[in-house]
Amino acid sequence: MTLTAPRPTQVAQPLENAVIAVTGTGRGFGHSIARALGLAGAIVMAIDSDAEAASGTAAELERLGIQSIPIKGDCSVQLEVSNVFNKILEIYGSITGLVHVADGVSATPFKRLMESEFSEMLSSNAMSSYLMMQALQKRAPNAWATLILPPENGQQPQTRALRSYLSGLVGGLSEMGLRCNALVPSRSAGGLEYDARLGESALTLALPAARGITGQTIGVTLSPLPDIKKSIPREFLE
Repeated sequence: MTLTAPRPTQVAQPLENAVIAVTGTGRGFGHSIARALGLAGAIVMAIDSDAEAASGTAAELERLGIQSIPIKGDCSVQLEVSNVFNKILEIYGSITGLVHVADGVSATPFKRLMESEFSEMLSSNAMSSYLMMQALQKRAPNAWATLILPPENGQQPQTRALRSYLSGLVGGLSEMGLRCNALVPSRSAGGLEYDARLGESALTLALPAARGITGQTIGVTLSPLPDIKKSIPREFLE
């Protein structure tokens, strides 16, 4: 008689078979969040305006055993947003959730802020959020959404105004029936090692157990970044 070792029991992951779109995945918070959701079992749609960056992230996730598809899309352009949703629905037929990174910040003092810089902030943060949330509500009304807002340490009036707008958008969409929340990181992105808490928070809101949480703007305190100056020889700083 031949004895065979029992096969290890495969533990179901909490987001197994969930199709989740994440924007800005080529770098920063989008990259960290895509990784966190993928490691929890989600199928990650890696969206970025830079096709090469989207492909690089998707390839990295695939090496970790995560199913991921790169999608090029500028979320501030309506036609490209439409193309993003068309591609996801064509492949999978549905969307479980969306994490949209709208964390652009301006450190320029308000009195010196140029119209072009403010217009860029409005486009990358406000316009992109409006287009993505509208498309989600139309194309996948049963999906949930999480917005990543400009960091709390961005205190210039233009950044604070955008945070308030996006938080209000989340509240209004929630009242209309879309399960939508916002996360406000304490600082700008610093890399996978330092941004883990934001990925964990996005994962928590993506879990089925969190379906009752909606309309909330939640602050997330991130690990402090290392002081780069300490690693630079003193003679180069003098």
